[in-house]
Amino acid sequence: MFAVPSSPVTVEASASGVLQAVLNVGPTLIVHAFLGLAILAFAAAVLRFSLRAKPRNVQVPAILGLVMIVSAIIGGTVFVLSGFSNNGVSAQMGGSFIGAYAFFFIELYYTK
Repeated sequence: MFAVPSSPVTVEASASGVLQAVLNVGPTLIVHAFLGLAILAFAAAVLRFSLRAKPRNVQVPAILGLVMIVSAIIGGTVFVLSGFSNNGVSAQMGGSFIGAYAFFFIELYYTK
């Protein structure tokens, strides 16, 4: 996204502090955060449907995909809390999303 402030930011270590920091950066980051939460909701729905299916080779990728999405959200939240300066957790956010994409693709492959 690369929608980070140019000057150093101090973020209060609370949910309202994270929300305020996201709102202060602008609409690009707001949309990014909203899409992350929407993907979390969809991942939970996919897990629910996959648990109804009996084959375990459909359930395991759904569980791992949801774990990766949660990991990406944690990485994004910690990145905001660091004042948009901790590149390690930024990489965690990106890598976790790629992992989730791979697991959901594997799940789609096994549902054929």
